[in-house]
Amino acid sequence: MSKYIIELDDRIKLVTSVGVTENGVVYTTSDYVHNLEELNSDYINEYYGELQDEAYQRGLEDAWEAARRIVVDTDHGGLALGTLSGIFGTQSYSYIMRENTVQEAIDKIKAYEDKHSDRIEVGDEVDWEGVNFTVLRVFTPKGCYEQCDGFDSDGNGYTNILTKDVKKTGKHYDIQSILEAMRE
Repeated sequence: MSKYIIELDDRIKLVTSVGVTENGVVYTTSDYVHNLEELNSDYINEYYGELQDEAYQRGLEDAWEAARRIVVDTDHGGLALGTLSGIFGTQSYSYIMRENTVQEAIDKIKAYEDKHSDRIEVGDEVDWEGVNFTVLRVFTPKGCYEQCDGFDSDGNGYTNILTKDVKKTGKHYDIQSILEAMRE
């Protein structure tokens, strides 16, 4: 047997349903509305309470993760200041939290990450042929593929590396803000 949700006007007192048996015989059944199970908070809690609890817990975890990504430093999984600017137009934690609902913040972070998930950016640590280096510049020479320059932790420089040949390691350093500060 299947359950359905129907909305009834308060004036309706009797519900009639029409069915067909396996042999093709048509039949009708009727029942008083007061004999039907009403969809109310008690019904939902009884039959769907566990789903509600799981959804609520998942929502709390998503909200906490978004807040953590906004305020924690990059070494502990937070977003770089330049990335915050790219997402929210500011680096101010207070402004971000004040001007966005939890869902807006989650949606903006997700949209930004979806858009930039494979894109190599300044500050990304990348692996190129077994060597890890931090990207300082991404550029596309006329008529060529996108390339990047960077340096490794020993100070060795890498230039004109095709971005299609590198893979992000998952680490990102806020080099963009440092470079901007140096230009001032």
